[in-house]
Amino acid sequence: MKKDAAILLLKYLENKCSRDDLESIIRLIGAKENDGELQTLLYEYWKNTPSFQHRIAEEELNQILDSVHHRINIHEDRKRPFMKTIAYYTARAAAVLFVPLLVVSAWVFLNDGVYQQNDQYITLETQPESKLKTALPDGTEVWLNAGTRVQYPAKFTKRNREVILTGEAYFHVSSDLRNPFYVRTNDGTIKVTGTKFNVSAFPDDNFSSVVLEEGKVSYIPANKKDEPITLQPEEQVVYLKGSGSLIKEKTDIEKYTSWTEGKLIFRDDPLSEVIIRLQRWYNAEIILSDPGHLVGGLTFTMTVKNETLPQVLEYLSQAANLSFMQQHISDQNSGPEKARYILSGSNN
Repeated sequence: MKKDAAILLLKYLENKCSRDDLESIIRLIGAKENDGELQTLLYEYWKNTPSFQHRIAEEELNQILDSVHHRINIHEDRKRPFMKTIAYYTARAAAVLFVPLLVVSAWVFLNDGVYQQNDQYITLETQPESKLKTALPDGTEVWLNAGTRVQYPAKFTKRNREVILTGEAYFHVSSDLRNPFYVRTNDGTIKVTGTKFNVSAFPDDNFSSVVLEEGKVSYIPANKKDEPITLQPEEQVVYLKGSGSLIKEKTDIEKYTSWTEGKLIFRDDPLSEVIIRLQRWYNAEIILSDPGHLVGGLTFTMTVKNETLPQVLEYLSQAANLSFMQQHISDQNSGPEKARYILSGSNN
């Protein structure tokens, strides 16, 4: 591979290449005979990130993929065939990177992965046990938790700043007082002009919530019957799907945003809610055997970081006189074997 090709690749990784450069990169990555040299160059780039010598942070591992995800967003007039081409070869680039599973699980596949596009919307989607940090064309930073989907207009302009969220995401919105940014969920819309906040809107949860870290946001309920709710820092609004009630209250910001730093924080949370979050975090099935409804309401305070799921369940068992057993289930249609845990009171 020629020296100028190596320079071109560096420009690409640093988000500095033009459309013509990008098309050259596609041809470069598409040639299998370049794989060996590409791997060496990408390894050297990766090795120069500050945490290579220590624990590699998710943000740094995603640097290269972020440049892939949204390099194409600066060219709003791209045609779909070109998008299919770049998506295919971007997947090959991710394969060459050989970075840890966290990033590998976020490969950019057009039809079966994180990146998709049609004529109206671009879709980013994370798989179980994976998270993704990315940037929208206006500079807004978005962290996607596991099992989350974000859609935004293919022609994302300053007057058309909106995303559709299913799942959980943390936003650091680029400030623009004249052009608000909107996050739309099934339960309501969040209107912001520049702020940091977390939105949880999983379809199978019995609630959705907005937690504000900095700035100011307005929450507009989808039913249109309630007045918009304005949040100040360290406040949250919770929508209860069953009753349709809205609750505004002060809250512990770290508890709801720590997942972006690889931590789960629980503060007097009932076991039933702890289980839901652990299932998503570890991509496992946890069954609570509680026929007498004696343990589901037990509350727990803990921080989960590097522990395995069995270690966490062992802690819960010791703290509340519970027991757990592990099973393995295999579904040929869903891929790898998935763990199942049964947690029960000691008297069950």
